[in-house]
Amino acid sequence: GEHREPSAEMLKGIDVLLFDIQDVGARFYTYPYTLAGAMRAARRAGIPVVVLDRPNPIGGVLIEGPVLEPEYASFVGQFPIPVRHGMTLGELARLFNQEFGIGAELHVVPIKGRRRNDAEPGHALPWVPPSPNMPTPDTALVYPGTALFEGTNVSEGRGTTRPFEIIGAPFIDAE
Repeated sequence: GEHREPSAEMLKGIDVLLFDIQDVGARFYTYPYTLAGAMRAARRAGIPVVVLDRPNPIGGVLIEGPVLEPEYASFVGQFPIPVRHGMTLGELARLFNQEFGIGAELHVVPIKGRRRNDAEPGHALPWVPPSPNMPTPDTALVYPGTALFEGTNVSEGRGTTRPFEIIGAPFIDAE
């Protein structure tokens, strides 16, 4: 939408901001930065933030890819973390709040009955697509490697039944 953070007017009369959105485990997925913006706005408004933590669907053991260089920060990459960060959304919220200076009154409701490696592929919970372009666990698994094609003239498969699982362009010879 037109707002990256809730405005003071949007937060008027709010006692607590509850965040319960599924991340997919990649640095450039927008939901963690939506959380960061909500946390900044809540801090300015003096409203506590409660994050309902969820497992990282691509796992919490493997951490892969380069760390974002600060000069390349944008809405889809605000903080210097690796491409596949291995954290839950609650862990990201704590990192953003403490290490990157958001300073909100943050409360994370922890995941119970799960271990970090339970979210590894093959051990995940039943899948509920967090967005139309993330229809399967396989999509989330390949997303950290194929979403980079969005910045090129190659299609990453949006609009198909397998976004991010297929890439293509008329000039690519599949052979």
